[in-house]
Amino acid sequence: MFVQRDDQVTGLINLLSLALRLLTIIEFVVRRQLTVQSVNSLAGLYPEHPNKRTAQPTAERLLRAFSNITLTIIEARGQRFGYVPPLNPLQQEIISLLGLSPDIYSNLVDNSS
Repeated sequence: MFVQRDDQVTGLINLLSLALRLLTIIEFVVRRQLTVQSVNSLAGLYPEHPNKRTAQPTAERLLRAFSNITLTIIEARGQRFGYVPPLNPLQQEIISLLGLSPDIYSNLVDNSS
């Protein structure tokens, strides 16, 4: 990234710091929930080895599980219609491990119009 002014550098550092904190929190919460639950590991995070299980998933792998999600908005006759594909079981499990409601995903359609 090319930044010219000191305030841009400061803003970029703050943004990157916030992103790093978010990644750390995601990892911490999921790993803690895996140890609390009887499951102890999560499968499906490695596309090349779908049955491989891990007890310490990285935030990058967790987020990559959501890379195929798309929000489609169609406008017809002055009305907007939204569609999101259903979550797969791995995505549902990750959302559950994060302590979030599955409605957070389905509400994307309601909030997009």
